[in-house]
Amino acid sequence: MTFFSAIKTFFLNHVVSRITSRVVIVLLSAVCVFSILYHYFTRDDSVSITTVLGVIVVPFQEGANEVGSFLFRSDEKRLNLKEARERIDALEKENLELRNKLANAGEVLIENEEFRALLRAKERLSKYEMQEAKIIGNDGVNCFERFTINKGTMDGVRIDMNVINADGLVGIVTSVGLNYAVVTSIIEDNTSVSAMTRHGHQNCIASGDLSGSGSGRMLLSNALADFDTGSDNALVTSSISDKYLPGLLIGYAEDVVLNPDKLTKSGTVRTAVDFTSLDEVLVITTMKEALQETEEEE
Repeated sequence: MTFFSAIKTFFLNHVVSRITSRVVIVLLSAVCVFSILYHYFTRDDSVSITTVLGVIVVPFQEGANEVGSFLFRSDEKRLNLKEARERIDALEKENLELRNKLANAGEVLIENEEFRALLRAKERLSKYEMQEAKIIGNDGVNCFERFTINKGTMDGVRIDMNVINADGLVGIVTSVGLNYAVVTSIIEDNTSVSAMTRHGHQNCIASGDLSGSGSGRMLLSNALADFDTGSDNALVTSSISDKYLPGLLIGYAEDVVLNPDKLTKSGTVRTAVDFTSLDEVLVITTMKEALQETEEEE
């Protein structure tokens, strides 16, 4: 081993191994202080303290500026997102309010149209006294075969009063309370209505049969062999009915065929009223008996 190798080994084993981070920091600090004092006392204008500090400080300042700009941009972006979310929430709320107003306006429009239709029905049947009623209960599942209205004896409603809507005959009052009444519709099983063609010359029977005909159909029977609906198949309540007032539209005769006895015809009646959708009705307070008495007096 040479002399220099021995010195190198000694230096590595005894000097470098004992140098810690604290020692390095102290040495660097001492070098910095020495450099500052040296340049200060020697007044060397070529390299000033400001220059030395600038070399050290400026990179840190630039880095700090970049960090600040990044944080500012992030905060600005966060505020913009927050404002956007608030604006979206406000627009969604406004949109919901507008949809609700539109829906309410649509309901009001429908109610107004139904009301006008009822008024037109009143005008067509002006010879009868009637009042409006709202359906508040329904015993049926898919159709209004038996339902409850919000008018009763306090309002002058009585059993056997006819009930219509804007389209035609609905049924008849079969039970009444102080402030309500139960209406049995013409499509109820075992319900029969004496009917005739609109010109009033041909009579028949329209019967309810939910099990076979459905909510919009009735059975037509007891029509004579000369029963003809070629020009007008509309059927209205007959004058010979003991409970129903004459002239109320029941529906339209369809699929009329001659029976095997060659004497009568049968078929179906498509009701004028949609019994799957009822809301308001008109109760005709004029009774059949009172109408007959009035006609006899005249």
